[in-house]
Amino acid sequence: MKNGLLRISARETLIPGIVSLLLMTGLLILLTITGYLFNSNTDDHITAAAKESFALKSDLKGDDIQVHSQDGAVTLTGTVGEEPHLSLAAETVAGLPGVKRVDNRLEVRTQSVISAPGPHN
Repeated sequence: MKNGLLRISARETLIPGIVSLLLMTGLLILLTITGYLFNSNTDDHITAAAKESFALKSDLKGDDIQVHSQDGAVTLTGTVGEEPHLSLAAETVAGLPGVKRVDNRLEVRTQSVISAPGPHN
């Protein structure tokens, strides 16, 4: 130390700065991966809970309903036998933990009527 001044070399400030930057980058990557895994796990739980719900297993048993969840947004696709089943499926899924919104793309199955040849008069 000369005249009360402290001499710090570039090396003494550069290395700790690089180490800090690498540590912060590693932490950011870890938080990103953890967030992705948490959301993926939550979506798996939402999908499983929807498929195991009482309404889907009983009232909507004969309907063809697929459930897909991504980041808490659930999409319902497929067909149901009756109009009231559209809202029942959506309301059932909307009430599950972790669900942020429901995109109901279900359609009511149309009954096709096959006419048999009748007697000609």
